[in-house]
Amino acid sequence: MSFTSTVPIEISVDRFKVGIVTTLLFFLTGISALVAQEVGFTEDAPSAIKRAQVEKKDVIFLFTGSDWCPPCKKLEKEVLSEKEFLEEISKQYVLVKLDFLKNSPQDPELVKQNDGYSKKYGIDSFPTLVLADSKLVPFAFAGYEAGGFLNYLDLLQNARKLRVNRDAKLAAAKAETGEARARLLDEAISEMRQEIIGVYYPEIVEEIVALDKDNALGLRKKWNGAADAEMRKIIMTDLMMISRVEKPARAIQFIDEVVSQFDFSSTELLEIFQWKLNLARQLKDNGMTDSILDQMINLEGVVGETRQRLIVKKIYLMVGSGRRDQAMNLLEASIAKAQGANYLNLAKGSLLAANGDFKNAIECFDAALLNSKNNPDIRIDLIGAKADCLYAMDDQEGALRELDDFSEDTQMPADLRAEALLHKAMIMREQKRTRQARLAENRAIETVESPKEKAEMQKIVDRLREKVGG
Repeated sequence: MSFTSTVPIEISVDRFKVGIVTTLLFFLTGISALVAQEVGFTEDAPSAIKRAQVEKKDVIFLFTGSDWCPPCKKLEKEVLSEKEFLEEISKQYVLVKLDFLKNSPQDPELVKQNDGYSKKYGIDSFPTLVLADSKLVPFAFAGYEAGGFLNYLDLLQNARKLRVNRDAKLAAAKAETGEARARLLDEAISEMRQEIIGVYYPEIVEEIVALDKDNALGLRKKWNGAADAEMRKIIMTDLMMISRVEKPARAIQFIDEVVSQFDFSSTELLEIFQWKLNLARQLKDNGMTDSILDQMINLEGVVGETRQRLIVKKIYLMVGSGRRDQAMNLLEASIAKAQGANYLNLAKGSLLAANGDFKNAIECFDAALLNSKNNPDIRIDLIGAKADCLYAMDDQEGALRELDDFSEDTQMPADLRAEALLHKAMIMREQKRTRQARLAENRAIETVESPKEKAEMQKIVDRLREKVGG
């Protein structure tokens, strides 16, 4: 007996289509489930890297010692074993575990693979996570962090923003040139750690430096400061040698040529100009000497006491070359412009005292003393100079009183108070008050604090007594 189907052929075809679609859906769902299950770490680095490139994800390389390293075990327990962490982080990263076992057997090929990546990224501690793009260029490193998996998840997701920013800025830089390109390249890498930039982004650094070769943007100094400083150090060593072995005129010419070509700091220029000044003095060229000192005085960043000291140096050189009146005019003008002109007043007083004008010299010293309470070094010089003036005016007791007051001021450093006592002893010896002088010298030795300072002070006192015979 046979049966003939009464179902229309169209319906049969539809059912066939439905069956095919259902089968395909089941197959695709199965694949999706498999893909969804690809979370967590794999030890197959090559396959993981290919998957990262296909899925446009970044890569985390976990360098760990799972059977011996305590912080590695803590990271595994607190973070890496958490399902929620693995599912979330796998949306952005493909995870590769590179395990360095000590107490368990391991496939030799796996050992070879892991060693290769360890050398590639310079791993020297565990655990270390290297966060890299799909081309394996790192943008961040991480280690163990307390705070649980949510904190660590936040850390890694924020780190990925460095790579996103890097790529956006580099893409924008392609359309730019000159300063605009330099700024974008700088912004692309600035937030990454310096050790990563130095090793993995040298070409970008070199381009930034080349685009800002005059440091107009401050980027050359930022990225090449250490290398430039080392180069300047070498150049300065050469300049110092040339200033010693070459004839003065030739050495000065060479120094000028080098200074015009390199961007030296103010501190470096002060040192270079000092060599140049010594050469100019050998030539007995007052005009050149004045010019060099003016350059030093007016250097950017040279202010306050440093500037005053340089003006004083110029004044003393002017006096030494027979230009006393010009020196005094410069000194007066400088004092009028300066605030708290302690060194300038000390110089003026010293010049007046050298000319026998002790009364006006003391006025200069007193003016400076009013503003020098917080500067013990210049204060002792002022007190000593004033005491000498008083002594020259036959006011020996006034001189000794000034030195005593300073030596008894416990706010002043011990070594400077001892210096005042030695000064007092010298005045007493000139008055033939040997016993009192020896007492002052002994007090100077007692005043300094450390055994080393006491020994050095004893040597000074011994030399002084030997020189004056008692």
